[in-house]
Amino acid sequence: MNNKGSTMVLLVIAMAVIMALGVSILNIALMQYNIRNYSTNSKQSFYRAEDGLNEAFSNIYSLIEDASQRALHEAEEYLNLYPLDESGAESIFSAEFKNYVTANFKNRAESNSNQSVYIRGHNLLFFGNRLTAHLVSVYSTDKIEKHVEADIVVLVPDYLNVKNNAFRAVDFIMFDNWVNVN
Repeated sequence: MNNKGSTMVLLVIAMAVIMALGVSILNIALMQYNIRNYSTNSKQSFYRAEDGLNEAFSNIYSLIEDASQRALHEAEEYLNLYPLDESGAESIFSAEFKNYVTANFKNRAESNSNQSVYIRGHNLLFFGNRLTAHLVSVYSTDKIEKHVEADIVVLVPDYLNVKNNAFRAVDFIMFDNWVNVN
């Protein structure tokens, strides 16, 4: 019997098994790396989509401050003409606030950056003293796209509170129905 030949065959078989195991382990490690990388990128994309809604919220917050000051100015102008008609001034304040917000909401809320934000439904109308706008924020990369949606609710502040500097814009804006689409 030739031991050299059988040892060589066993050595080749052992090396083939070791190489197959090495390739398998390398393949598993590479798959785990790709999964972890995708998961990290997916989370980052999700947070960037959320950032779009937060930026829109901040812009609408400043819109509320601007609208309240403009409406207060219009109400005070009215009171200069009719000093005893406080209820008329309240009505003018409310109407001017609503008009200013609805006229400027789209420009302040929507964004065309990578985390694009748009208004779904475009019905920017106050029902009573409440406006609800459904915003969608989308962030895309070459492999991942994340959508986050939420309603932004804007309330009309009380005229006397704004007039007496007892107004905080944060009390008149809120998120509602936050949904992580994907």
